[in-house]
Amino acid sequence: MQELSPALPNPTTGAVVYANPTAEQDGGGVQLIEIWRAIRRRQRLILVVGSSVFVALAANTLYKRITAPIYSGNFQLLISDPISSSGGAGGGMEGGGGVVESLARNRTSVDIPTLVQTLSSPLVLDPLRRQLGAAAAPLSSLAVSQAGSQGGLVPGVLEVKLLGRQPAEVQRSLDVLSQAYLQFALSQRRERLSQGLVFLDQQEPVLVAKVNALQVKLANFRRQHNLLSPETEAGALKGESMAMATQLRQVEAERIRLLKLRQDIVAGRLTAANFSTGASGQGDGVSVTQARSDLLDQLQSVEQQLAEARSVFRSDSPRVQNLVALRNRLAGQRRSQQLEAVGTALALNGTRSGTLNAQIQQIDRRFLKQPNLIKDYEECQQQLKVAQDNLASFLSTRATFQLEQAQNTLPWKLIAPPQVNGYPEEPSLRKGLLNGLMLGVVAGVGAGLLRDRLDHGFRNPREVKEELGEALLGHIPHVAFFQGVREDKRFLLQELDRSSSKQPSAESSSESSAESPASGAIGGSPEKPALSGYQRFFYQEAFRNLFTSIRFLSSDKPLRSLALTSTLPAEGKTLVNALLAKTLSEMGQRVLLVDADMRKPQLHHRLGLNNLTGLSNLLTEANLHWRDVLQPVQGYDNWSVITAGTRPPDTTRLLSSKRMHQLVTELAESNQFDIVLYDTPPVLGLADAPLVAQHVDGLILLVSLDRVDRNLPKEAISRVRSSGAQLLGVVTNALTEESEHFASYGYGNRYKYGYGSKKGYGYGYGVYDQRSSYSYYAGGDADSDAESTAETSPASFLGACRVKASKLRRRWLNWIDR
Repeated sequence: MQELSPALPNPTTGAVVYANPTAEQDGGGVQLIEIWRAIRRRQRLILVVGSSVFVALAANTLYKRITAPIYSGNFQLLISDPISSSGGAGGGMEGGGGVVESLARNRTSVDIPTLVQTLSSPLVLDPLRRQLGAAAAPLSSLAVSQAGSQGGLVPGVLEVKLLGRQPAEVQRSLDVLSQAYLQFALSQRRERLSQGLVFLDQQEPVLVAKVNALQVKLANFRRQHNLLSPETEAGALKGESMAMATQLRQVEAERIRLLKLRQDIVAGRLTAANFSTGASGQGDGVSVTQARSDLLDQLQSVEQQLAEARSVFRSDSPRVQNLVALRNRLAGQRRSQQLEAVGTALALNGTRSGTLNAQIQQIDRRFLKQPNLIKDYEECQQQLKVAQDNLASFLSTRATFQLEQAQNTLPWKLIAPPQVNGYPEEPSLRKGLLNGLMLGVVAGVGAGLLRDRLDHGFRNPREVKEELGEALLGHIPHVAFFQGVREDKRFLLQELDRSSSKQPSAESSSESSAESPASGAIGGSPEKPALSGYQRFFYQEAFRNLFTSIRFLSSDKPLRSLALTSTLPAEGKTLVNALLAKTLSEMGQRVLLVDADMRKPQLHHRLGLNNLTGLSNLLTEANLHWRDVLQPVQGYDNWSVITAGTRPPDTTRLLSSKRMHQLVTELAESNQFDIVLYDTPPVLGLADAPLVAQHVDGLILLVSLDRVDRNLPKEAISRVRSSGAQLLGVVTNALTEESEHFASYGYGNRYKYGYGSKKGYGYGYGVYDQRSSYSYYAGGDADSDAESTAETSPASFLGACRVKASKLRRRWLNWIDR
């Protein structure tokens, strides 16, 4: 709850203007915890509404099931071949036409949604309606869908379902519909076959002509290029080219060997004895032969002679020199022969190499033409093959269609015959009870939340504790004896004393009550109820428990001064203060009760005291001591009172003065009183209560049940805490015996107070109009009893009935809201 920021008090009325109480709440909307609390508060209403809705819907379901049951019937159709892999819906014999056959049949797959829509269309159903006549009502509920199983939907099976009030009509409609669907499938198959045969007859001449044209084209191609197959020709050319390349590599290797041999001959490193030149049958080169072997023999003989001469003669001898010259001449002749043979071989090798290169180039040129030929040949051959396959497929499909057209087998089959369920399909008991339960829960919760939104008062102390989050110090029960105390300005203590002295004892005779019919009233007033023994026990125990809770609030030091206030006027705070002081004095506590409501004091009326001097006089007259204005309560030795005194023009200034603080401190530390109680004005709308609370040890907030909007105490607590005062807890007060109206209430019959503007209230939207308190405290002490005339006037019979009905309504609402 957003805290209220006080402005400066009005010097005339003392009223404090707060910030707009309708400011946005923290959280931005309805909180889940608030909804849960509302459900707990309205659990009886939720149970009653939910049970009523559930019973009503359950009874309606049973009534319809008995008086107007609806029966269902169904059958299942197999629309595809479970063995064939085609999965078509045509059934029957199918050839191997493949794509051509599917094209001729004008279908490629089963379109279940289109098929379902067709079976439900007027094209199929209108003839049946004319055939059945008045018994065709079940056809209006036709439902066609795929059959399902635990594994999911079955694509090849359709389930047809009808609903009707007469089982015989449903059965007849199912029988007629199943036969109509089978005949529809047969007629559709025949129509497709007829159309397919027409299509095939139209396409056959075109295909035959295309095959013939392609065959002629292939023959011309072979004739033009002088070949049977370009691929075979290309293979042969490739092999020949590779063989010639191998020979070329061999020739090149021989050339390299010959060049090296010539180098060795020139360098004189060739020592072969029978070396000669020549040509072999496989190729050119150097070979060893026996030709001119005498030159070699002579060279060897000279070498031998030279070796022998060198062993006998000196190197410069003529013999040695002649032999050396002969050896050189023979060696030169031998070398010339060898070089001539190698040169001849190199020439032959070059000629062979050139021939091979020319042949390889010619073969390569022929091979480069083959890819284009192969491409054209394969394209022509593929076109011919496709045309031949299409022609074969068309011929096969036409034969299959002609065979199927001659048959009368049904393409669809009934795998589940038409059958009507013996038990009604609708209304379903299970579904009806489940819907009733769900709607009952929704209606109950909705009614509870709506009631809680329209009802803003607290119903019991538990709600106050949960909603405010403050310590609950006690609860004051409702006692009928205290009704009208404020309005009638009754002398409360005198009535209590008289009621206590006139309680009938256990030995009292019934004759005394008969002789004095008014003996049950206080002071001989027949319209005021007497205080019974159990009522006295209730309120006394309640205040004793409250005092016990107060004692345990502080363990360090006892609480000497307390202020008890309320959120709004007319919550009974003055009466509670008086009864609390009376109970404490009876328990032996020395009690001082101070009337701090100087705007419109009421305490002196309750206790039968004068109000000539009091708190206002103590705060304005410096020479006046508090003992001078102290008034003892007659019949109670431990109970003293300081009344409000003369009404001051500005109570806010007096309560916030240092004199007030000193007075509160003196009274608490005087040791003449065990506890000092202060009766203050309400918190909302006025600054008096927070100002008094700043001086005392703590403040207790009184919350009236069924009277105060549940959001107003939150504002009051926020106001108290913002002033720095210590809030000890809350006390709940039951003003009425039953839950009454919550629209308006008054602090006296003359002044009516509302919860705020005429806007809706709910979770955190309670509004308090401060002008309600201003209007009350701006008025005088005189109260007019506008309702007394209605009580004294004679009641008519109709008025009595309305009063009785209103009481019964309030009792019922009170029971519901508990």
